[in-house]
Amino acid sequence: MAAHALTDGLDPVVARKREIFRSIKEGFALFDPEKKGMCDVREIGTIVRHLGINPTEIELRDMITEIEEEEPTGFIAFERFERMMQRIMLENQYPRDSEEKLLRAFRTLDPENKGYVEADKIRTLLTTHGERFSQEEIEDFLHFAVDAESGVLHYEDYVVQVAP
Repeated sequence: MAAHALTDGLDPVVARKREIFRSIKEGFALFDPEKKGMCDVREIGTIVRHLGINPTEIELRDMITEIEEEEPTGFIAFERFERMMQRIMLENQYPRDSEEKLLRAFRTLDPENKGYVEADKIRTLLTTHGERFSQEEIEDFLHFAVDAESGVLHYEDYVVQVAP
C-alpha cells in the first residue's frame, strides 16, 4: 500500500521513474551499509541482477567501465550507478525471458516430462557450458531453486517465481 501512495494519481511515466528509483536505491543500499553513497565495484553485478537485469559478463564489464571514475577507486558512486540503471530500466535494454520461453528451456532438460531437473544435471550444465557460473553463483542458485528434500528443481514452480 505504501508504494502505491507514492504513485497514485501520478502520470504513469513519472510513477514508473519513481518506482525504478526506489528499486535502485533499495538494491544499492544492501551493499552500502555505512550509507556513504558508494559500493564496492565487485558488488555491481549482484545489484544489477537483484534489479532483474541479466547482462552477460562482457556487458556487465562495459556497464562498470561506464560508471567508474576516470581513475578507478574500486568503488562506485550511487549517483553514477543510478543514472545508468534508470536509463537501462526505462529503455528495457535487458528484457526478461517470458514464462513460456523459460519453460521450453527447462523442458529440453526434461525429455521424460517429469516436471523437474536434478540438481547435479543443472550444476554440470551451468558450470561447463556458456557463461559458466562460479562455485559461489551455482551454490546460491541451487540453494534458491532446488527443493532441499528431493534435490531437484521443480521448474514450473521456479519459473512462476522468476518470470515477469
